Amino acid sequence: MRLTTQYGGFAIEIPRSTVTFDAQMSKHGGRSAVRVIRLEAFAPQRVATQPAPVPAQSPPPPPDPMWGSLPFVPWPNPIGSASVHAAAPRPVQVATVTAPRSKQMPYGAVTSWPVRFQGVGNDYAGLWMRNLLLTLMSLGLYLPWARVLNQRYLMRQTTVAGHVLDYHEPASYVSRRYALAACLVAGVAGAWAGSTMAGMLASSLALSVWPLLVFMSLNHHVAHISWAHRRLALDGPFQDVYRAMWLPLASGGALAWLLMAASIVHRPGAWMLWGVILGLWLMAMPLFVWTWFRFRQGHLRLGPLRLRWRAESDEVVVLFGRTLAWTMLTTLFSMGMAAMAVAAVLVIRGRLSLNVQHVLLLAVCAVVGTAVQPYLQAHLFNLVWDKTGNQYMRIRSKLSVAAFVKLQCRHALLMVFTAGLYWPWAVISSRRMRAQALTIWLRVDADVLKDNWPTHTASQTGKMAGSPAQSPR
Repeated sequence: MRLTTQYGGFAIEIPRSTVTFDAQMSKHGGRSAVRVIRLEAFAPQRVATQPAPVPAQSPPPPPDPMWGSLPFVPWPNPIGSASVHAAAPRPVQVATVTAPRSKQMPYGAVTSWPVRFQGVGNDYAGLWMRNLLLTLMSLGLYLPWARVLNQRYLMRQTTVAGHVLDYHEPASYVSRRYALAACLVAGVAGAWAGSTMAGMLASSLALSVWPLLVFMSLNHHVAHISWAHRRLALDGPFQDVYRAMWLPLASGGALAWLLMAASIVHRPGAWMLWGVILGLWLMAMPLFVWTWFRFRQGHLRLGPLRLRWRAESDEVVVLFGRTLAWTMLTTLFSMGMAAMAVAAVLVIRGRLSLNVQHVLLLAVCAVVGTAVQPYLQAHLFNLVWDKTGNQYMRIRSKLSVAAFVKLQCRHALLMVFTAGLYWPWAVISSRRMRAQALTIWLRVDADVLKDNWPTHTASQTGKMAGSPAQSPR
């Protein structure tokens, strides 16, 4: 392909291989108006009477026939790229993944792979009820095996880029973590049974150990998820977990000690001071959430690709502000409905008993929780996954908040009417809606990613650890 331009009144043809187009994107995913054209090497100039015809190029075939109708779409903002200012445009050198056995797609074109979930509610309900029965019969000892079987079914029903996910974690690993957590809880409960001071000391020690248990659970869970027989990984050391969790845990422990001191002193000033500190801790909650997801998403590794999370802290603050506003609206609506119920009871019975007041208060809390929790979950789901990726891969999340809130409200009503037996069907419906909201955009072909991502057999022999050509990006 050749590019024709005008220079000094002559038509000059330049081979397409000597022209590099670099497009920079804005920080929030929008395409910038700056487009830099870099002429790296000029071909011999000659006069052309007519532009050479452009041969039609067909995209490479997808790895699976079911994706044959996928079009090429413009690549979105590469996460981690430097911003380009209109006053001083700079070309950006784009790195490429070495692919010795597969051909990469041309720069500027990607394939989009929707995430599919094909789970059936009746199949999962049978598995879930059998696991529930065995867990009850074994007094909870079967719970690790039940958890592994449930996770394995949900993973094997999820398809990404033509390949199903799988879950390989042995139940013995889960049982060890459950045993450690049970011993920790039992120790804290025993200390509280002895005295308040001993209980507070034991709780403080448990908070210092809790990040290590979280790291073990997250690391084992991610490392036993596979795609096309290739394992995911979490490459962060346990010190990073403490860096991400020390502030909320330390401040929460200090808040608990201040609460005990205020209860001992029992003065209005002490309670006011504790309330102020509690308010500051709640206001810092968006920062705690942002720090945690920055650790978790920023240490996920897919073979040669290391993911990044580019959400700003102010985006999480805005999300919590919107959630607070939604909570106030649902609370006012629920209190209005409760006031109407109180008026009806007073008209019919002439008095309002204490039990009725408690029932109405619980109903208001249930309605608010049912409406607020899925609202926060949907927004957080979109924020977490829509900002995850790197310059070779992006994840797009378009989960409808209104549809998800309606679905969870319907699930809550069915759970109440069925005494909780509707739970497996609710899990399948929620999982399907979240999966259908995700789309994987790849700048390199899926075969290129697989060629540079060792299978689990190779990684077990140590080939996955560390050559410079396969270092995470």
